[in-house]
This record gives sequence, structure tokens and C-alpha cells, in this order.
Amino acid sequence: MNLKKIKDFIDKNFIKSKNIWLAYLLAIFFGTFGLHRFYLKKNGLKMLLITVLTLGLGVIITYPILIIDLFKIPDWIKECNKISPIEKNIQTNQSNKHINNTVTSTNTLSEPLSASSSLNNSLGTNIGETNLSNINRHRNSQVISYDFKPKLQPVMEFKPKTKTKKKSTRTKTNSSETIKISRLRKLRDNYVVVDIETTGLSPGEDKIIQLSAIKYIDNKEIAVFNEYINPHTKLSDFIINLTGITQDVVDHGKELNDIKDDFISFYGDLPLVGHYINGFDIKFLIANNLVIKNVATIDTLPLARKLDLENAKLPTVKKFLGINNNSHDSLDDCYTTNALYQFAKENF
Repeated sequence: MNLKKIKDFIDKNFIKSKNIWLAYLLAIFFGTFGLHRFYLKKNGLKMLLITVLTLGLGVIITYPILIIDLFKIPDWIKECNKISPIEKNIQTNQSNKHINNTVTSTNTLSEPLSASSSLNNSLGTNIGETNLSNINRHRNSQVISYDFKPKLQPVMEFKPKTKTKKKSTRTKTNSSETIKISRLRKLRDNYVVVDIETTGLSPGEDKIIQLSAIKYIDNKEIAVFNEYINPHTKLSDFIINLTGITQDVVDHGKELNDIKDDFISFYGDLPLVGHYINGFDIKFLIANNLVIKNVATIDTLPLARKLDLENAKLPTVKKFLGINNNSHDSLDDCYTTNALYQFAKENF
């Protein structure tokens, strides 16, 4: 017996028509909770309240009511399955009206369609072209430059809360110092967008090969930080194809310790903005001693989810915003992240 037959059996015997044996079973096993009355729409709430509110005493009280119900169930079943004459007339009138409308529309269409087969063919062609044009219609997107002012309409309404809520976690650095990370929800005007490219996904084992950051004051770009870093390891073909960073580029890159102080002084006390920064970037930055004190972060991943796209990844967001740059290049990803951040500030 397939699922359709099972569904039809349940609809026929338990949903569309009330079943006397099911009502008896509910009364026998769950009668003190009035489930048989719920099933038959006979105010089972009263029995349930008596049983629950008075506990053991309630069970004793509902037993006599249940015994009386057992004699009433057959009559209740007939009452539930009975359709009043008024309801029958309403159903009959509605079905007749539907049939008349169908016959009228069929007669109206049959005359011009039977006049000429060529007209029929042309009509079918036009309908097909119309359907294809609707299917192939794409969403309009607006090309936005890096110093853009987003003009796209927000996909959904979002009102940020007046009070800033912070979620804090503590992460240990390599020097066993504890750093407090404050996860901000309120979007700021002064911030630093940061993004990294790495040899893999593990902060403890993999290395940073590109570190980029852009500083914004009053929402205006004032400085850019972008460095390739020598990981002293061979890049995998996957990473080379994904990022476009070659082995020769990182071999001639700078040492991480040489740029550490410059990066730390670059962002200073400003919050760090990044796409999935709380789940990825900040872990690599702390593991490599690029964050040495308490820091605030703003993750743009939840903002991307409010756009209701197929996913919240940066390449998908980039297409939606009409940005044309290289994905998985940390500097270009910083610009894309800032575009999403500014779009969220103006629309959310």
C-alpha cells in the first residue's frame, strides 16, 4: 500500500467523516482528557481542564462523564456526519454555477476557434512566446561603484533596535592571553572592513596568504591596507584556482611578523567589519597575534541573509548589488563587504 492510498484511507475514514471506532478508542484510552470530545467537536476543553487542574480528583470526576459519553458517541457520530439541507443547497448551487460558467466560457471560445485552424495555430504561438518571455525575464540589477550610494529597494523591512546588544566570547591567543570580542549589532559610521585569504580553513594549521583592510571614517574611505604574506608552504591547486594567488606571489610576499604592528595600528580601536568575520576571519587574526587586545566586530553575514537570496555568500551578494570585481581576492571582497554594509545601513 503506497502513501497515496494510506492518505486517501485516512481522509475517508478519519477526517472527511467521523469514525465511531476511533471515537471509542479515544474515549477508552484518553477519555479523561476529553480527546474523543475534541475529535467530535463537543467541548472537550472542559474535561481537560477538570483533569489537569484538579489532578487525581479530576480523573475521578471525569469517569462518570466518560461513561455517559460512551452512550452518546453513536448519536454524536451521526450528527457530525450529517449534512443539513441548507448546506446541501449551497453546495448544489455553487456546483451548478461553476458548471454554467464553464459551459458558457466553452461555448464562447469554441466559435472563433473553430473558424480557422490558422488562427488556432497563431494563438498557440503567441501564448508560447508570452510564456517564454515571462520565464526568461531576469531581475534588474543596478551597477554600484565602490563609492556608491545604494538606491536599491530593501527586500524586506527591518527596524534595528534602539539599544545596542552585544554578545561576547573569549578566545585565547598563542601567548595564552584572553581577548574579549564584542559582537556589535548596531552599524557604525567609523569602522575598518577586513578580509583574508588563507591556505585552508583551520586557524591552528593553515596560514594567511593575503590580508586586506579598508578604513572608513564617517562612511568615507580614508586608507587601504593590502599585503601578500609568505606562508612558507606550497599552495594547493585548489587555493590557487580559487583565489588567483600564485606560488610566486606569496614566495615574494612579506613576513607576517613584519606587518603585524602596522595592521594593528591601522585598525586601532575601530570595530572590524567582515563577512562571516565571527566564524572565520577573527579566529585566524587571533591565532596569528594580529589582535592583541579587546576588539569589536560587526558580521555582515546576517545582513546578507535579510536580502532573501539563494544564499548569503559574497559572490551572490555581489551579483545582486551589481558589483563587478574578483571574488576571493581579499581587497575586492573588502569592497563588496562594504557595499553590503552601506546597503544595510541605508535600507535596513
